[in-house]
Parts: sequence; C-alpha cells; structure tokens
Amino acid sequence: MKKLSLYIFLGLLGCNIGFANDFNYTCSLDVQFKTSDNSKWYNKEIIFNISNSGNILKMYDKEINLYRLDQTIFVNNSNEVIASKTSKDKFNSFVFNKNTLNAKYSNMYFDDEGGGEYGVGQCN
Repeated sequence: MKKLSLYIFLGLLGCNIGFANDFNYTCSLDVQFKTSDNSKWYNKEIIFNISNSGNILKMYDKEINLYRLDQTIFVNNSNEVIASKTSKDKFNSFVFNKNTLNAKYSNMYFDDEGGGEYGVGQCN
C-alpha cells in the first residue's frame, strides 16, 4: 500500500510539472522595424499566436502565415515567460508577463544589411 501511494504521488507530481506551464496566447504587438541599418523606421501591427512545445517558444505570424524562428524558453512560471534565440547573424527575444498579459519582442540582425524589429503589446 505504501508503494502504491508513492507511485500515485510521483505520477501526480509528474503531471503537474509536465502540463502546468503550457500556454497559448494571441498577441497584438505594435512593431517598429527597419529593413536595414540605414533605412528609416516603419510601424505596423502584427498579430502573433504564442505557444510552447516543452521548452520551445512558437511564434506564428498571422500577417505572413508562417512560424518565426523557434526560441528557447529560459523561464516559464506562473508569472512570466522569457525566451531567446541567438545565431551568428541575429538575436531574437520574447518576454511575456502572465499577470498583466503584456508582451515584448525583439529581432536584431547583424548581417551586412542589419535592421530589426521591436514590438510591444497585449495578449489574450
């Protein structure tokens, strides 16, 4: 009986860890962007579906109907999500406050053209 209770407890504990921090939000971000380091700033609203698959952040861009690059989630708790992706020529980051539903996104290019995006907005 003690073993059975232990197995039930460990099973329930595993369920809590595995599913407690899954999320799926729709975010409307006011995005400022430059197509190159020498271009002027532009502005547009982008709607993203934000979700996770384990410790991977998925960002579906509804404007272009494509997923952005997957980001690694470093923090995912009841208050916040923090994720980023770094490669040789770009850096992406995403920060989300689960209490206020505010989100911030950045995408910076370090290639020959440069440029980037910076978005702030609300999710639901």
